Amino acid sequence: MWILIMFAFLTSLGTLHAWISWQTQGSDMVTIFSFPIDVTTYLITALATTFFFTGAVCYVAFRGESLHLPLHQLSKDFEEQLEVKSEEIKNSTDESLTKLGLREFQLKETMKSVQKQIGDLESKLKESMKSHEEVLEKAQKKLVEMERKIDKIQTSQKELPKLEKKLQTIESVEKDLKNIQETVTKIDTIPKPYLTSTDEVSVLEGKLLKQGTVRRLKTGGMKTIEDLLLKNPLEIAMTKTMTESEAKNLQSIIQLLMVPGIKHEGAVLLMKSGVNSKQELALQDTFSLGARLSKTAELYIREGKIKEVEKPTLEEIASWIRLAKTQ
Repeated sequence: MWILIMFAFLTSLGTLHAWISWQTQGSDMVTIFSFPIDVTTYLITALATTFFFTGAVCYVAFRGESLHLPLHQLSKDFEEQLEVKSEEIKNSTDESLTKLGLREFQLKETMKSVQKQIGDLESKLKESMKSHEEVLEKAQKKLVEMERKIDKIQTSQKELPKLEKKLQTIESVEKDLKNIQETVTKIDTIPKPYLTSTDEVSVLEGKLLKQGTVRRLKTGGMKTIEDLLLKNPLEIAMTKTMTESEAKNLQSIIQLLMVPGIKHEGAVLLMKSGVNSKQELALQDTFSLGARLSKTAELYIREGKIKEVEKPTLEEIASWIRLAKTQ
């Protein structure tokens, strides 16, 4: 009986919702639990189900004494269970009240609580309907978001051929870099350095120093490359052989010339590319340094300072960096 009453109540709420939708939207479509349905169909269906459950309630309520005994028995069982629960609650309450010194608290408070819970049932049903409407609104919002995501996916699919071409280009570059790295790793021979620490400073005469400058260095106690490198640039400047900045540049280019494979032209290109010592060279990346050296070399070739064949290759640059680390 109570189940039929509940269904009759819910279907009547559905009929009310269908009527309001019909008045506000006309014959448009509405979405019920994620399913689109015509408002007129929705209203007729809701009315039919309401009449059905209302008739069922009337039939059960007035069909005679066939349900009288079960209902009476159900009521009696409910009363017995209620009495048992009430007695348990009373005993528990009396015991608690005895400990707290409050003996005037009676079983009526418990009955009031039960009545209040029954009274709250209707409000909970209303809240449940409201929550269903909120769920429908959220579902509609999610549907809009999904449509936007689908649009983005379709846009991405249109751009997919371009991305595939870029990927093929990247793969081709990676293959070229791999081949270059393999070539670099195959270089096992170590050439002799252009300068060593035991060489006399006279080997610098010509491209790096003038004859008179070499003579003044020897007079100042700098007879070998080692003596020149270990000397403070300020002390070299005090001999009036060259300025302090010239001494620093000379020491830098000598350090680079002591790396196997680097000649005078390569050392000049390295210094113009921002590498002023063997330690700085050891910290360089092959391809980054190669890009800088290439730009500097092209400028020097146009100015006629070096020849095209003197432009260092990536393999040579990689060898310089590797030997700078090991020396």
